[in-house]
Amino acid sequence: MRYLPVIVTCLSFSLLQAEDQPFLYPQTDIFKQDLANARLKGLTLTDYHIHIRGGMTLEKAGLRQQASGVQSAVLENFGREWPLSDNAKLKDFIDVHSQPLPDGQRLPVGIQVNDRDWFRQIDPAQFKRLSYVLADTMIQGVTAEGKPRRLWLPGVTIEDPEAWMLEYLAHNLRILDEPISILANPTYLPPCIAHLYDQLWTEARMRQVISKAVAKGVALEVQAGSDFPKPAFLKLAKSMGAKFSFGSNNFDDKAKDLTRWFQAIAMLDLQPADLAKPKLANLPEAKDQPVAP
Repeated sequence: MRYLPVIVTCLSFSLLQAEDQPFLYPQTDIFKQDLANARLKGLTLTDYHIHIRGGMTLEKAGLRQQASGVQSAVLENFGREWPLSDNAKLKDFIDVHSQPLPDGQRLPVGIQVNDRDWFRQIDPAQFKRLSYVLADTMIQGVTAEGKPRRLWLPGVTIEDPEAWMLEYLAHNLRILDEPISILANPTYLPPCIAHLYDQLWTEARMRQVISKAVAKGVALEVQAGSDFPKPAFLKLAKSMGAKFSFGSNNFDDKAKDLTRWFQAIAMLDLQPADLAKPKLANLPEAKDQPVAP
């Protein structure tokens, strides 16, 4: 896949505003009030989980930022069987998406990592060009066909949730040991056992995840439209000094409802010091870190 530069002009922006553009946030009274309340707290909101896919582009992310004041950051998946499947594609992506917008601003550029040996495969020179690295825990183990097991897919079954949870907790902690900046969708559970959330995500288990995130300087994402993490986790994370980030995890170019962001801001009484400013960690030496299965 080749990423082509885009040129945005003031004229194109005014025309886009004049039309019904689904990638811009609907300027409803509720949205305006929620955003105003966040600004009164001194919060600068950034969406660190904008994928360049499904019609979403750097141009649209920039226009969304300009129209709303909610900052945009763009990323794509890096790894085997993902759009950025090698370092050449990664370089191409960074080259294009680090270009300045017409107003002179550059959007932060990141990657989402899904292979657990990604930090051994990435070119260190390209890694240093990134603004942040995002990961989630939603791929664990392999299927009978030897493919990575994507926990969100229909047909995923778990016969012994408690035994699985022990492995899954370890999976979470290993990912937090990787040089990542943001843990997306924390405490995710597959649909087949999501109803057991309170049973499986005990306070002791939540504390392990939060403690590791705090120790490693990894932000915990509040994702628009996601049921995860639950309020108990968010409240505990706040009390333990965790930092938070916001994301949308789009599949197309339509702006997602940010209600969950604003609910978390109000529930936790988030202040500027509670929000992360994601940055790169150092790539470890291969001998320093085991690869999660």
